Amino acid sequence: MIERINLLTISLIGLFTNLFINPQRLAIKQKIRVHIDSNRYGGVTQKGKSNWVWGENQPGAILLANHDGDPNEHVPNTKSRSELSELRIDPIPSDLTSDNQKLHIYATENAAKRFSIYKENCSGDLELVLGYDPTGKNEPLSLSPALSLDGEKLYVEANQLPNAYFDGLITLEIQIVNHDTKVIKEAEQVVFRVAPWIMTPNTQRPLKVFTVRLTDEHGHETNGKFLSDLLRACNSLNIPLQIIEGSDYKGDHWIQDEIEFGYCQGAGHSIPVVFDGPRNRGLDSFPEDELLASDFGHFQIEGEQVNSREEYNSLDGFGNLEVSPPVVVNGRNYPFGRIVFGGKKFADYGDGDRQMMPEIRRFLYAQKVQSPIEVFSDWLAVGHVDEFLNFIPDSSKKGFKLMLASTKKCINKLNELKRDGYGAVNMFVGRKKGKHDSDISAEISIDDFLADKPLIAFNAQCQRNIDLNREVLKQELGLNDSDIIEAPVLFKPYNKEERAAAYFPDMVNHLVLNNHSLVPKPYGPLKDGKDVFEEMMIDCLPNGHKAIFIEDWYSYHQEFGEVHCGTNTLRQFFTNRNWWDTMPDGGFNI
Repeated sequence: MIERINLLTISLIGLFTNLFINPQRLAIKQKIRVHIDSNRYGGVTQKGKSNWVWGENQPGAILLANHDGDPNEHVPNTKSRSELSELRIDPIPSDLTSDNQKLHIYATENAAKRFSIYKENCSGDLELVLGYDPTGKNEPLSLSPALSLDGEKLYVEANQLPNAYFDGLITLEIQIVNHDTKVIKEAEQVVFRVAPWIMTPNTQRPLKVFTVRLTDEHGHETNGKFLSDLLRACNSLNIPLQIIEGSDYKGDHWIQDEIEFGYCQGAGHSIPVVFDGPRNRGLDSFPEDELLASDFGHFQIEGEQVNSREEYNSLDGFGNLEVSPPVVVNGRNYPFGRIVFGGKKFADYGDGDRQMMPEIRRFLYAQKVQSPIEVFSDWLAVGHVDEFLNFIPDSSKKGFKLMLASTKKCINKLNELKRDGYGAVNMFVGRKKGKHDSDISAEISIDDFLADKPLIAFNAQCQRNIDLNREVLKQELGLNDSDIIEAPVLFKPYNKEERAAAYFPDMVNHLVLNNHSLVPKPYGPLKDGKDVFEEMMIDCLPNGHKAIFIEDWYSYHQEFGEVHCGTNTLRQFFTNRNWWDTMPDGGFNI
């Protein structure tokens, strides 16, 4: 019996050796030879075309979604085809080329909406043969017309990023079909994954800062001091500043909420891509008007809810969307960092509860490589995470510190000043509530502030909310207390639900440019001629990181925003790593 089993084993080994190791045998069996960039080097190969595996030196072809504004990608005699990936089919063997045998490419109807395949005609034009028609004139094609049996060189591009309804995988089947019987005689399968959209953290080099000039009905600047401070800082740091004319965009100056910069990385090419938010306010057309260009992409989330103005709430603004620097959490590597947004529910505001739009939330999760973390931001009137957290580059092994707002630290300092005899000193000297020509002074003494027990209790609750988020972020980012720095911030209740708004310019809500922080000027109490709040901010920053204070009291702070809200930054994308080299949370191989 044992001898018979051994003979059977030997026979099976011989069979598998013949089938899978003998290249001549493989050549005989493979009737359709298809080449794609499955090795992720920018060329084409036949190996691994039907697999998609995460990891270095693993098979799996990548498609870039064509969201840029290049008008030359589908016209003759141009080399500007950066989002197109080659798919080559070798000549079909003669035993499959009888008159009734035809070559086709097939995709499911659902998949056909996600990509386009083109063939170059004799004039050099690219003609659609399968998938989505970007002109919108025709329905997506799920079956190509008959292709040449003498071989084809085709070009593939995606037209959608991974999203709530699309995991990013596209499967095509190249078929030899008998047109008389409709029987598929031979078939080969190829698989692509669409490159995800990746956000860039504060640790990446800034390439350009954006802000908006505000003017009154007479054309006079109303945020001139903010602009001059910001321009001076950017010039000193050798970082370009683009000033957008607010008069072209209905005076909308919340550029942080309108757009989020990121990029998409292909095997041989990466492009910046801006996510255009669902606010649909004055700046809505800015990215299309001034950013969309050759090799600069733009997209908006599609979906009935996102396009419905009634469904938008403040948590959908992109001040509520940040990303950490790269982290390792319990041995798990996140080489592009982790997205952080406000969505977790820790309180009950009844009918006033807010959540980020499901389409946006699902889109962020669908990108996979920056596995999102949800924190609690609904306790804030505006509801944005940039009001209580920031990421500050430093020279530690982790490469950054997490900055959190601290009402406790601020109140403790005010109590200390009171004990030292500074209780009569005023905060916010020369500032007004509301507009600069208001008759209502914002000045208040340290004594009077500390005597407002309901306000002190309110700030204690704000601190508890921040502490909840602190624990979430420590766990999800793999941090300990030494990785966290605290900046002094105070809040005040706003509206009937008593959500929180900044009591004085929120110094956490600032712009990080390399080893400098552009911080809203807080107008704190003076001690020995120095602003106590400014000194506390300077002291909490990592060694070598410097603060530059920017005037924003009237043009931003009094309108529930700060320096970060009024700016946006295009940053250098990662050039020393590939998103496909590390399997993310929820990733799988095929």
